[in-house]
Parts: sequence; C-alpha cells; structure tokens
Amino acid sequence: MDCKYICPILTSVKEDGTVNYEEMHALYDQILGAGIDGVLVGGSAGEFYAFTYQEMQAMIIDAVKHINHKGFVLAGTGRMAKAETISLSNAAIDAGADAVIIVGPYYSACNQGDVFTYYDDVMSQIHGNIFIYNYADRTGYDISSDTILRLLAKHKNLVGVKDTHPVLRHTQKYIQEIKSKYPDFQVFTGYDNNCIPAVISGGDGCIGALSNVYPELCHNVAAALRQEDLQQIKAVQREIDKRMQFYEVYTPFNPVMKWAMKELHKPMQENCKEPLTPLTNEVKQSLHEFADDLWRKDEK
Repeated sequence: MDCKYICPILTSVKEDGTVNYEEMHALYDQILGAGIDGVLVGGSAGEFYAFTYQEMQAMIIDAVKHINHKGFVLAGTGRMAKAETISLSNAAIDAGADAVIIVGPYYSACNQGDVFTYYDDVMSQIHGNIFIYNYADRTGYDISSDTILRLLAKHKNLVGVKDTHPVLRHTQKYIQEIKSKYPDFQVFTGYDNNCIPAVISGGDGCIGALSNVYPELCHNVAAALRQEDLQQIKAVQREIDKRMQFYEVYTPFNPVMKWAMKELHKPMQENCKEPLTPLTNEVKQSLHEFADDLWRKDEK
C-alpha cells in the first residue's frame, strides 16, 4: 500500500509577530530528514488565517526556495477574498510549489451550489495543481462527494482533497465515491489516527500535525503501510492513538505542540499569531502530567 505523510508545518513566530525564518529552515530540514514526504506551508496548524497576504506569499516562496525539491511542497492559499486566493495560488505555483490547497470561504453559510461556483471559478484561473481543503468545523459546511465529482469533470488541475473530518467513514466515502471514478485522485485524511485505516480503505495518506512533534513516528506509519507489516502497523497505530491527546487537552492545539517542541529542543518558538496566545505557566502546570507522559519521560 502506498502512503504519503505530509506535515502541515507549525510556524515559528518571533515576539514581534514576524516569522523566524532561521528556525523554519531548520524545521523543514528536520521534518524532511526524518522521512516525511513533504510539507504544507500555510495550513491551519501554521495559523495561515492570522498572516497578511504579503506574509503568506513570502513564507511560501521562502519554503519552496529552501526545500529545493527535497520534498513535496503544498501551499495553503485559501483567502477570504477570491481574487487573493487566485493571485496567491498562481504566485505559489510560479515560485515552484508542487500544488496549492484551498480552503473554501469561511464564515458565510455556503450551500453546495455556492461551493461549486466558488471552486469552479477559482480553478479555471489557477495554472497548477489544486487540492481542496474540506474542514467543516471551520468553514461551516461540508463539501460533498457530488460537488467534488462535478469539479473533477471540468478541471484537470484538481488532484486531491484533504479531509479534516474526525469520522473515518466520511473520508472512506470520498475514497469510495470519488476514487472509483477517478483512481488518480488523492484523498488525504487530516487526522493522524485515521491515516492507517484510511490508507487500508484505499486512501493516499495523511496531512497531520503530529508530524511536527513526532516526524520519525509518522514516517514509520507510512513505512509500515508501504511494507504491509501488520505487527508494525499495529504498534504505530497505538503510538499515534496515544499522542492524539495533543488535540484534546487544550483548545487550540497549536500552543501545546509549540510548547512540546520547545522543550524537545526543536526549532520552534512558543509565540503565536493573534488571536492565539502561548500557554501561561498556570496552564502548563495543569498539563504537567500530560507533558510528563508524552514527551518529558523520553528526555530523561
């Protein structure tokens, strides 16, 4: 079974809110050096919504230049203004990104007709490969298989979807209903614990944030699936299941992962872009048992 693991990279932010590019370069090198197949720059984990258009463009171009074909580069280019989505997508592709991933308009209560019209127009104006980012918890609507199939019938540059849906059956329906007609269409889950069952069901892998903290473990997930090593698949699934606590102990998860990475001496600052804030000492104290169990014991 083929499987790809892509890291939706966290963003190391300085106290003044600017990107720490030196640490981002080191993080790209660590993630890809551990065997992760590629990175998503400008995803939810990277706090894309809090950066200006110019900041996101600079971050994407820098990532493409630094990574320099050592891994797949997926650029998050969804903006609230459609014209900005189109412009940023083409700028990313012109810079050398392998594909862009576009979250649909959020806040507005779109129906499936609205979603189709939006993506139809956007895709017709972007000269490169596109992934749809389905994240109903953030956009307020779920993109149906029928809508994706309608788009596939018109747009050859639509190549995949990231389905950030906690229910595995949702991703399985994408696999069954879309890949049965378009076998090369790529279906990625956005939840690390769903990677193994989704790939076994015929999916293509995971774009999951645990790979920021545990890139070696996430690489081992993909390797076990490629080798169809049942014992290893069982072992890594249970390791991933345990570490899913990162998404559960605090909302949002970004500051917790940044805290862990800082303590693990990875290139990452604990600062966040507003409206997110770093963890206070009081919050950290309340989470000390979680920290001891998941990463501190490995450092002792």
